[in-house]
Amino acid sequence: MKNIRFEFNCNREVPFYGHLCNQYLHSEQFDLCIGQQGNLYFIEAQGRQTELENLADTIASDFLLSTSLEQPQIRAIENMTGTKTLLPPSVLDLEYCQHCQPKFADNQSANFGDVNYPCQCCNAHLRLPASLKEMKLQGVKNLVCQLEKHGELTIEHYGIKQRISFKPIAKDNTEQRSCLMICNPNNLNAHFSVTNQQVLALSSIEKPLITARPIAKHPRLEQALYEICFAKSRLLLVICEILRQKGIDFVYVENSDNPQMVQINGQWVALNAAVANSVHRYPAHREPLHDNAQQYSFDYMGEVSCLAKCKNDVIEVKVMHDKQQRSSKQQQSQDAAACALHASCIKQKKPKHKAVIYFSDKFNNQIVTLDDKQNTDLFFEFPVLPNNGYEIVHQLELSPQKALIEKFKQQFPEDYINLLSLKLTPPTNNVQSLWAIAAIFLGAVTAKQDINTLSKQQLSDYVIAKGMCHKGANAPRIDFPLTRGEAFRSLNWCKTLGSIISFRLAEGDNIEKLAFGMHDSLADFICNWIEHLDQNISIKTVLLSGSGFANELLGQRLSLRLGKNFLLECNPEQDLEGVNLAVGALYLKRRRH
Repeated sequence: MKNIRFEFNCNREVPFYGHLCNQYLHSEQFDLCIGQQGNLYFIEAQGRQTELENLADTIASDFLLSTSLEQPQIRAIENMTGTKTLLPPSVLDLEYCQHCQPKFADNQSANFGDVNYPCQCCNAHLRLPASLKEMKLQGVKNLVCQLEKHGELTIEHYGIKQRISFKPIAKDNTEQRSCLMICNPNNLNAHFSVTNQQVLALSSIEKPLITARPIAKHPRLEQALYEICFAKSRLLLVICEILRQKGIDFVYVENSDNPQMVQINGQWVALNAAVANSVHRYPAHREPLHDNAQQYSFDYMGEVSCLAKCKNDVIEVKVMHDKQQRSSKQQQSQDAAACALHASCIKQKKPKHKAVIYFSDKFNNQIVTLDDKQNTDLFFEFPVLPNNGYEIVHQLELSPQKALIEKFKQQFPEDYINLLSLKLTPPTNNVQSLWAIAAIFLGAVTAKQDINTLSKQQLSDYVIAKGMCHKGANAPRIDFPLTRGEAFRSLNWCKTLGSIISFRLAEGDNIEKLAFGMHDSLADFICNWIEHLDQNISIKTVLLSGSGFANELLGQRLSLRLGKNFLLECNPEQDLEGVNLAVGALYLKRRRH
């Protein structure tokens, strides 16, 4: 008889793993113990070699891949340390697993289209909305007929109205990327340039939204980047299967409730976990400075309010739709980086020697440090850029870059006219805005496009996508010089744009190399800044946080360079920008009015 232990080490809670552990505890075939230590789930078993091998195969089949799973392993143990006690239940939102999916979502199955198909593994049929309890194949086919007749379809899923369309959906918020739901995963590579890691993530139990670049010269996908996902709900899964049979590979979707995730330093992190009517709990080993804190964020339905409280060493964050006007927007913007930094330290008694690189599309972009006395200090803050082309040109003409902008005007007159027509939505003190401006200098607006139809997000995406296309290791070195203010450093953005203009004038056709060089050079400069801080106050750990890291190329270049000398974190247990800001606000050293 042998004792073995199956371990699933995750970087955040995975409720389905806890659910499976509880199910295995009821097994009559094996003598099992289970346990959970933080985000580590384990099953211990005693038996003969063949019995344990069969158990290993069953567990491997049942424990579906999660984006949170970091280090699964099987090892022999002398004594079992688990218990026969059920793990505390957590809220499950999984609607199907590998046991029930082939039954109701495979067109060859006798139960195809039975959305309410009972599953003894995931028990998803018990969590279905009442409106879907009687849904059968004909009902789903009727929905598909509506989609084919009108070109779009609206379905309600847990109170959220999701719109499905064959054509791009006009958005009220032009700064959001178009979202596509993949109907035929087998043809994914025919439309998008995706890595094996991205395909695995799409197939995981979380079914995340991830950013992907269409293949070159795609006949229908004209945008530089898209958010893509697989069907998360049973109803959408059956709809996708019917559409797949009709030769449709993808559809546009609005208000998808798939969690948006970003890969940073090899880990998948939620971009924003602050979804309305959700509750999040985190153990805290450090006493907060405030009883409660309220921060603001955004989910796919609009603005939400995150209210954080700490009780019995557990921080609870409740997320609600915000119905009141924000009165402290400016203060939150100033504190966002510090909040992100504090949120990553809640499990440490005395955090120190840490820096956060906080890049956001909504709040102040900053680099903040935490010294050995737990005092924070602002090292860098991104400057507020002009929000229109005329002011950008005016500032460049007043700077030493005047000769360069004149040469650009002569060599690329169409791009210069497009620059004058540029208007940026606020805020503009972020990398996304700088990239949007640079996109004009790189020729993003062609004769086929009207600059007024391109959002800041689309212009920035042009630079990111072009950088992703670069295959070489060498790239131009773009200048990102610091300016020294009274309290902190900022960026001489005129000189940065001048550097980009110089390379465009010299190598006008090699846009991919130049776009990659912008990302690589910024990462290199930031790395030099952190090394400078390390010499002054000693930096051991660097946190990457903020919605700006939805730009995965920048995250990759930073991780590659910083990871050589510093321990990198991305706080996967919380998110990049949302819940974490409310958690960190409990530790801000400031008076409350």
